[in-house]
Amino acid sequence: FEKMRIGSAALLLLLAAVAASSSPSSSVLVEASHVVSGTTTRLPQCLSEVITDLEAEGATKIASCAFLTSRSVTSRRRSKLFRSLFGVTGEGDHDDEVDGGTTTAFGKRMGEEHDDGDSDEDGEEGDEGGAAKCGVAVANPPRGATVGAVAATVQACEGNVVLVVSPRDLDRGEGLFENLAPACERLLASRQDEGEGELGSEALKGMTNALIVVIDGARTASDINAAKVKFESATTKMLAGIVVSGSGGPVTLRDVFRDVEYVTSLGPVDAVLAGVEGASSDPATAASAVASAVYDLEGGGAPAGVGATSPLDLAAARKLGPAARKALEDCVGTVKEFSGEGLVTNFGDLCDAAVKKSLELFDADAGKSLLKRSEVAKRARKDLKYELYDDLSDLYEAQLALLKQACLDQFKADQRGVRITANLPNDVEELVNNSIKKFTEGAKKLRAGGEASGWPSADGVASQLRRELKESSTRLLQMARLSGKFRPVPRKGITLGFHWLLPKPFGNDYRQEPWTVTSQSNLIYTPPDKITDASKGEVTTGDWRRGVVPNPSAAEMVYMG
Repeated sequence: FEKMRIGSAALLLLLAAVAASSSPSSSVLVEASHVVSGTTTRLPQCLSEVITDLEAEGATKIASCAFLTSRSVTSRRRSKLFRSLFGVTGEGDHDDEVDGGTTTAFGKRMGEEHDDGDSDEDGEEGDEGGAAKCGVAVANPPRGATVGAVAATVQACEGNVVLVVSPRDLDRGEGLFENLAPACERLLASRQDEGEGELGSEALKGMTNALIVVIDGARTASDINAAKVKFESATTKMLAGIVVSGSGGPVTLRDVFRDVEYVTSLGPVDAVLAGVEGASSDPATAASAVASAVYDLEGGGAPAGVGATSPLDLAAARKLGPAARKALEDCVGTVKEFSGEGLVTNFGDLCDAAVKKSLELFDADAGKSLLKRSEVAKRARKDLKYELYDDLSDLYEAQLALLKQACLDQFKADQRGVRITANLPNDVEELVNNSIKKFTEGAKKLRAGGEASGWPSADGVASQLRRELKESSTRLLQMARLSGKFRPVPRKGITLGFHWLLPKPFGNDYRQEPWTVTSQSNLIYTPPDKITDASKGEVTTGDWRRGVVPNPSAAEMVYMG
């Protein structure tokens, strides 16, 4: 892998999967990968300890990276991805030293990669028998860390970043670059100091860092492509706001990172990072990058465009991190204690009360002065409120499931009391509608207010409940039919009425055929005495009524043809 450039993360993962299924040496590679050590001390200084441990384990190449997330990635999700993305399964001797909430950095020794087909033409093997020894050092800036500390950590990792992006932030276009933007600015400033002073200098040409963007929740290539378009559209605005001395500021991410890869959160990314050409360096170079970042952070040589961190913000980060974790644990514990394993009809009110109490305790620990003067403290409180409701959403879903089951049990109990009559289908349908109505009303009381807008909707559970109720009612009707007790109401007969119009019920109207008035028959007018005489011959030989004109008005004469 060191002799070829990896242009796509998907290609690298595919090659790794093929090698794992076909090559015996690949199985040794996976088995040999293991966590060497973990630390909870301060970043970026603690990266030196991790690099030393990896070197002691025989790693000759070390790829360092900073693990960052967008705003909407919760602490629980962040901790889970921190382990899964770097292949920490919990089976290793030191896997317990890796915890997303407390571990600030850890080192992982990658397995040996055997060179099977890259030997020289004369049959000689590659360097040191064709085996490459690589390690990965992962820095995990805690939530609430200052912007300066995060930027220094990225600089200490030689500019390599693994960024987890939430779909919610992608859709809104907000919260994506709160840590990445200052890190990019610091990287560009440090390169100017090391190079000739401009972005087009030798410092930019020697760039070897990588950005791996993990799209949380993406599963297919189309998901990745759609997220890539949104992300790069947002980066254009972010890069335009970066302050760089001189001319020729960054336009695209490739002006800051040599390689940009987009992957899903379904598999580990440590192999992707180790496979990027130039992202790894020898232990001495990696340790030198850490020392340079620490020196800049402490003010000895701050790069252009990077100001000193406020002491008040540093105090807020150190103090409010543990306070936020304690408030989160207390809130979830309180709700679990009061709800137990049963259904709580006013679960929403319970959550709001627990969140309010936890925020009050957090405010008391922080102090009014700190919350008023420190931007870090304000952001920590806002993030805490969001995370409180996000962690309670799992309990909310459990309450929805309990409510659904309670409505289903009540429906079955009501079914047993239904009399089998000819109106049985209507009676059962009424029971179904009543159960759905009770569930909808109960679900509203289970939902909390505040930041609970991200909680899942109850519509999906209601649809599932309706489907189960329909199935139960169908079985009841089928059993009633089979028993012979249910006889549907006979259908009523349909009465059909036919109506038609006779256009000329009394014969032809001379007004439609005026030329026949005097050509075919004689007209007889009604005399003044209203008596019309007809001869005996007319009575016996023909229908004398054909010649009668009932109205003497010529304008209204009717010809009886």
